[in-house]
Amino acid sequence: MKNVVVYSNLYFMRLNIQRQLGRLLVVNGYLPKILLAALIGVVTGFVAIAFHETLSFVTYWVRYPWTGEASLPYWTFMVIPPLGGLICGILIHVLTKTPEAAGQGTDNMIYAFHHQGGRVRKRVAPVKFLSSIITLGSGGSAGYEGPISQIGSGIASSICSLFKMPRSLRGQFSLAGTAAGLGAIFKAPLAGALTSVEVLYKEDFEAGAFATSIVAAVISFTVYTAWIGIEPMFPGVPNFNFVNAKELFFCALLGIFCVPFSLLYVWSYNETEKRFSRSNMPSILKPALGGLFVGILFIAYPEIAGGGFGFIGDLMQDKQTVAGLGVLTLAAIAIAKIVGTAFTVGSGGSGGVFGPALFIGALVGASFAGIIALLFPGVLREPEAMILIGMGAFFAGSSKASIAGVVMVCEMTGSYSLLPGLLIASVMHVALSRRWTIYKSQVKNKFASPVHRAEMDPDVLRVITVGEVMIKAPIHILQANDVLSTVKPFMDSKHTFPVYDQEKYIGLLEMNSARYNLITAPTLSEQILVSDCVVKVPLLNRSLDLHSAMRLFLRLGNTDFYVKNKEGAIVGLLSHSSILKAYDNTVSQKKN
Repeated sequence: MKNVVVYSNLYFMRLNIQRQLGRLLVVNGYLPKILLAALIGVVTGFVAIAFHETLSFVTYWVRYPWTGEASLPYWTFMVIPPLGGLICGILIHVLTKTPEAAGQGTDNMIYAFHHQGGRVRKRVAPVKFLSSIITLGSGGSAGYEGPISQIGSGIASSICSLFKMPRSLRGQFSLAGTAAGLGAIFKAPLAGALTSVEVLYKEDFEAGAFATSIVAAVISFTVYTAWIGIEPMFPGVPNFNFVNAKELFFCALLGIFCVPFSLLYVWSYNETEKRFSRSNMPSILKPALGGLFVGILFIAYPEIAGGGFGFIGDLMQDKQTVAGLGVLTLAAIAIAKIVGTAFTVGSGGSGGVFGPALFIGALVGASFAGIIALLFPGVLREPEAMILIGMGAFFAGSSKASIAGVVMVCEMTGSYSLLPGLLIASVMHVALSRRWTIYKSQVKNKFASPVHRAEMDPDVLRVITVGEVMIKAPIHILQANDVLSTVKPFMDSKHTFPVYDQEKYIGLLEMNSARYNLITAPTLSEQILVSDCVVKVPLLNRSLDLHSAMRLFLRLGNTDFYVKNKEGAIVGLLSHSSILKAYDNTVSQKKN
């Protein structure tokens, strides 16, 4: 009995110490937030160094049999991307069971910000680190920024947990982690900070996170360059200058020229990701199949392997090619990179789509310069400048981060002399490509983000009923005794589904639980019932006001509610985006 009392006293003493430390670690106030952002920058900077060195080491030794003295025929390298994809699939889906580490990291970061308050599981950062090294080191066609942005946000999430950060501030520091990763790996601190706050929305910024993102990006950049070196990613780029409006006109034409390539890039990636997600193939084999397609493409276009920035640097020094020779070849490499990236990342390989966008844009710019040189010889004094302008314009239009793309190219080259042409080309591309984006988790603006629901004026919502804004569409109803495998065709749906036990409503299908079971236990999908993945969620009366509905959204954490009539039959769907759109429309009408 005495031992029990002693143990109990020690337990409560430890609990009291933890509470006291927790109070000390709570961050409150502007200066502590800046210091926390600096800490995130320091940690992310060191992780970026480790990522760079590990990737260089792995890439060198994986490719050594093809680059050494007794090198193998280059086409035999085609077996390496599928092997890397297989190892990546085993690591993500079998050894660690971390499916959120698959695919593009930046989009996962955006989703976590909007829907999870910036919270990222602690295991995601190390798994993303290793899986990305495997994908990129084995020749996968992907970028560095996706992994490092998700790793940075994961580091920030873990630090926020240590410092007891509330959900309202956790998202802000996840963006600081993203900015720190991008600012370091691209040696572009301002562009890293701008990207982190701009890429969340199609037509808005997360202005409140800019200060902490700047601090984290600058600190991370300082740590990273102290080890790697301060020279920009593309050193030795000539100091291109514009001297007349004629050259700016051709920059605007280049922005228009980027549009079909941008559409192809987004469509190819989305279509490939959709088809792989619907496939019945085991998850561990999907990245291997994607790698096989990349390996086949590598035979004809070896330039698509990895990030490809070395090829872009060489291209800028080859004035003859840009001046008109090999235009079709350059366009073909750009299309091959589009397809290769779609299969690498869309199949579940770990990588980013930011870097490939810069690569594709550079080749599109070079092709455009070649066409202009053939049609109007001598009109472009420095056709190589179009390579850099194409990089910024293509990324701006495909990601809807127009300012970040422009600044990124300027910092990567160490020169702002191209700024006028970059801005004109980016604006033209964004204006003509507003209907698509490579980041599917982007939302239109702050009104469309669940993070900013609490900022709305409740009086506006009290005068609008659920029935006025609900979506009146055919409702697909599931039965409780259906097996989980019947849900596979609906895995890409953005909505949940009502579940009935005979004629009685019992709740909604919890899509995350269903996806988890289908991924981790595909052989049991014929035994697990839909009722095993149901969460109890009430039906809303169509006469309920939107303010009350919003309180339910916040209390239960759902993204959808189904609406019933007086007889209890389901007549529509209410999503948080419907409420936000109704609020936005009402406020806009009042202003007018």
